[in-house]
Amino acid sequence: MKQSVLSVLLVAALAATIGQAQAQLRVDVYYAHLCPDSVRFVQDQLLTLNQNLLNAITLDFIPFGKAHSVNNGQSFVCQHGPAECEGNRVQSCILNLLPTQQAQVNYVGCQMSFTADPRGWECAFRSGVNLNTAEACVEGTLGTQLQLEAERRTAAISPAFIPTIVFNGQFDQGLQDRSLNDLAGIICELAGLTGAGCP
Repeated sequence: MKQSVLSVLLVAALAATIGQAQAQLRVDVYYAHLCPDSVRFVQDQLLTLNQNLLNAITLDFIPFGKAHSVNNGQSFVCQHGPAECEGNRVQSCILNLLPTQQAQVNYVGCQMSFTADPRGWECAFRSGVNLNTAEACVEGTLGTQLQLEAERRTAAISPAFIPTIVFNGQFDQGLQDRSLNDLAGIICELAGLTGAGCP
């Protein structure tokens, strides 16, 4: 009897956990490596989120910006020049190698800074990824594939402004405008949160 009750409680707890995971707010951040507005968003909005708010969202970083591919990825042309294209590619590879959201936030927070190494390798080193694996990605076909996927996703929302922030897969201009100054408030509102970090 005790085992039956314990099993029922365990299943109920698991169902509640799955329900919470499914209800988590998804936030897609479309940005570019050398874009000053992207740097300001990361520094002034993303990095100011407390752990309670970060735990309430699933973040996805898409480093591409207003770039485009040439000949299916033989090369890329970026708004802020070749260094931005290289940085977008490095960021795609590093993000692909980082196992947790917190590690990704830490990496993007390091890299998207006006004082960061513009090539992106110092923050890659600090993130703890294997630099040989990262370089193989950047120099190889995986780096191209990751950037082509970033291009596909970016083209699907056709951003007029970089960074563009998308909530639960749906672009909303009002939320986009607010996210540049009140990301925490939007997360609280959309995730139904109260308390720490919420108005």
